[in-house]
Amino acid sequence: MKHTSLLLLILATLCAGTAMANDSEYFVIGNQLTPMRQTSIRVTKEVLSIDLRDDNSAYIDVYYEFTNPESSPKTITMGFEADPPYFCDDNKRTTFEHPYIRNFTVEINGRHIAHKNAISKEGEFRPERKPRKLCIYDEENTDDSAAGLIYVYYFDATFQPGVNKVHHTYHYEMGNSTTYLYFLDYKLTPAARWANGQIDDFTLNVSAKQTAKHFFIPVNCLPGMKPVVKSGTGKTREERHDMSEDGVEWEVALRKGAIQFHAKNFRPKEELALHSGVLCGGLAATYDRSKFMGDCGWVEHDEQSLRIMRNLPYASRGHVFTDPQLKAFFESCWWYMPDPKYKDDTSDFTVFDWHYINFKPKADE
Repeated sequence: MKHTSLLLLILATLCAGTAMANDSEYFVIGNQLTPMRQTSIRVTKEVLSIDLRDDNSAYIDVYYEFTNPESSPKTITMGFEADPPYFCDDNKRTTFEHPYIRNFTVEINGRHIAHKNAISKEGEFRPERKPRKLCIYDEENTDDSAAGLIYVYYFDATFQPGVNKVHHTYHYEMGNSTTYLYFLDYKLTPAARWANGQIDDFTLNVSAKQTAKHFFIPVNCLPGMKPVVKSGTGKTREERHDMSEDGVEWEVALRKGAIQFHAKNFRPKEELALHSGVLCGGLAATYDRSKFMGDCGWVEHDEQSLRIMRNLPYASRGHVFTDPQLKAFFESCWWYMPDPKYKDDTSDFTVFDWHYINFKPKADE
C-alpha cells in the first residue's frame, strides 16, 4: 500500500506513527474481531479535516454521514484502525491504545459513545494477556514481528433508518525521520467495505490555522481532485518529487489558512500520505517552526547562510525584504509568500524560531 511503500524508504526513522483509517464494520464473537463487508449501510459523506500544529502534531476531525435504507434500526460494531508505529521506543505499555493517538472521541447522532481498544491481526483479536510494546521493524522483537498487527478502537453503533451522523476526533503525534520533518498517513481504502463501495461525497481539508506549513501530498492519493485555497494565505502546484512512488505530488504552502480537496463518488485506490519536504533539499527548502535544523552537519555556517537562517522566522510570516541578497534568496523559495501588512510581530514566535534568530556556530566550525 502507498503508506507502506513510502515509509519503507525511511530506514533511519527516529519516531514514527503510521496510518489511521476510515471506520468499518467488525464482527465480534469471543476474542474474534473480524472486518466485514457491510451489505446495506452506505457511506454517503465524509469530511476529513487535518489541522497541522507547531508541536509536531495534527488535530484530526472526521465527520461521516451513513445512510441506513432499512425501516428499522441496525446496530453494528465499528472499528477505527491504526497501524503500529515504526521503530518506537515505547517499552512500558499499560493499555492497548496507540502510543501516538491522544483523546480519541466518537459521537453518533450527537451522543458520545464509549469505545474499547484491542490489538488485531488479520482481522482477529490477538489473544494478549497484557499490553506490550508493538512496533514494526523492531530489532528487539524479531521473534514476534508486529507487521500485520493493528490497533483497533471499536464501539457499537446503532444506525437509525435514514441518515446517521458519526463524528470522531483525536490528537495525533506525527512521525518524523532523517528524511522528513513530519509525515502523516490516513487509510482511505476501508471505505470499500461499506455497501456502496465508495464515499459518495468526500472532502479533505488540510489547515495550518495557527502557523505556516509547507508539505506534499501524492497526486494518486486523491485522483481527479485539485486543491483549492479556502482561507488564509496559500498556494499549490503539481511538482515532481523523487521520494514519491509515481513522482508527482501536490506541493502546498499555507500560512494561517486551509486548502480543500473534494470529489463525488470517490473510490479510493491508495492511502493518503502527507509529508514535509525532503531534508536534503536544504535548510530554507524545509523550514518549519516546529524543528531546529541549524546545527545539522549539512547546513553551511558562512556569513550569508547565517543571515538567511536568522531571517527564516520572518520570511515564513511574510516579511518583505529590502536587502537585495535576502530579497533575491527568499523570492527564489517557492513557499515564500510576502505580506506587506506584516509588521515583524514576534508574539507568536516559537522556541525554535528564536533558536534560528540567536544561533551562533561553535568557535571551531
